[in-house]
Amino acid sequence: MANEIWVVIERTAHGDMAGVSKELLGKARELADANGMKVGALILGAGIGDLAQVAFSYGADTAYVVDDGALAQYTTDGYVGTAAALAKKYQPALILTGAGFQMRDFSAALAAELDTGVAADSTNVMIENGTVSAVRSSHGGNVINTLTFAPGRTAVVSVRKQSFPEPQANPDRSGAAVTENLPGVPMRAKVVSVAPKQGAVNLSDAAIIVSGGRGLGSPENYYKLIPPLAEAVGGAYGASRAIVDAGWVPYEHQVGQTGKTVSPKLYMAIGISGAIQHLAGMRSSRTIVAINKDPDAPIFRVATYGVVGDANEIVPLLTEEIKKRTGR
Repeated sequence: MANEIWVVIERTAHGDMAGVSKELLGKARELADANGMKVGALILGAGIGDLAQVAFSYGADTAYVVDDGALAQYTTDGYVGTAAALAKKYQPALILTGAGFQMRDFSAALAAELDTGVAADSTNVMIENGTVSAVRSSHGGNVINTLTFAPGRTAVVSVRKQSFPEPQANPDRSGAAVTENLPGVPMRAKVVSVAPKQGAVNLSDAAIIVSGGRGLGSPENYYKLIPPLAEAVGGAYGASRAIVDAGWVPYEHQVGQTGKTVSPKLYMAIGISGAIQHLAGMRSSRTIVAINKDPDAPIFRVATYGVVGDANEIVPLLTEEIKKRTGR
């Protein structure tokens, strides 16, 4: 097998490299340096030539680029078929992807195509003596599993965003760009148009999330307290399943096992008790601030900072103070 770690590069809606790809390039560089390996960036799409230099600046040694109009939009057939063909040709030891919706589809299908294992939604990756392991939680985050891959096969690991710090870019770094043609893979689906959902919120990419729960008492209190605090701290606003089910807030704001899995730098849980399903969706957040009247609420077990009190009294004061300090 090639002594190489690949990172599948994702793009934002504006065509820039996604933050999670930068984080994974930094982690791949760390693993490669510790194990005498190289880092490869797998760049698939249309009009993506500029991303190779960006990948080099974040730690890649080689960029494998397939620039073809057939890959302008993600499809399982096109992306997985192309990636699998290149992986079979170059035999990387490890392929890292993000753990968003598209990459969950991609990583699982790619592992099946390569007849290997996949560790989904991981929070850490290790290589020791040539053996790849990944860490991921299960049972609502109450069990931490270490999955070890059999040697001799490419390991596929999808990783939650913000599991690793984003490295500092070095624009002076250079690497080798390897241009590949689109392989003859079947294309059973074709994307003819993409229309963003009106009013949708992208919690998965938010660095700061303020979420409210049933402890707020009413939908009126939710909208009076949560969006203004989210705006003050420059974040998005989320919700627990209980108030989504009650019709207070649309589903796209739901955080939890049956909603969005998020890993922001700051997660504020307001009036959320911390049911196991909710904790499963946010407990990997870097800093967790909880405000709840119940001192025994499960949310306090995972919180970095906790405030016991009435959110209806605390949140307006907190919002006002933050506005004064930030000028928002």
